Amino acid sequence: MKFVDFAELNGHSIARWVGTEMALSEGDLGSGPVLWEHASVPYLQLISVDVQLSDGSIYRMLSNADDGSGYYGLYLVSRDAIDKPSRPEIGSIYRTRDLSELPIGAAAVAITEIDGPNAVPRVEIVVGGHAVSFWSAEVYERDVGHFEVVGKDESILIQVDGARPRSATTDHLRL
Repeated sequence: MKFVDFAELNGHSIARWVGTEMALSEGDLGSGPVLWEHASVPYLQLISVDVQLSDGSIYRMLSNADDGSGYYGLYLVSRDAIDKPSRPEIGSIYRTRDLSELPIGAAAVAITEIDGPNAVPRVEIVVGGHAVSFWSAEVYERDVGHFEVVGKDESILIQVDGARPRSATTDHLRL
């Protein structure tokens, strides 16, 4: 696994995003439908994000689990292939899908938070004037329908322009 500095994305054109999304809830006591979004949670929650550049390069963004150092952060690794979207198995809280709600085009990266000597909890990638924010954090369901966002965790929370990415129509993000 080859680690890559986020700055490697600067000036390159992002052609595609694919991610493995993690549901917010398994449903009411595990018996209801899986809940992928909720009005009180302004984030898209993933366990990995694949980025394909227009030159064919592919990178995967991950968030590290606690390694005992107390520091959490996002990181990129180089990949040979992008994940293929797939339907989740019945009852699964994971699904791999195209993240068509994220903008494509030339990227400008900014590290917006550093934790410890080398952990990067927050990264922002600006694409065509849209700020795509990535945060090493996770959404926990505390009671049915009640959620808490906890920083320094192994999931990746995403916002576009300060809000949960819109999935209804994404033509406004194609640059």
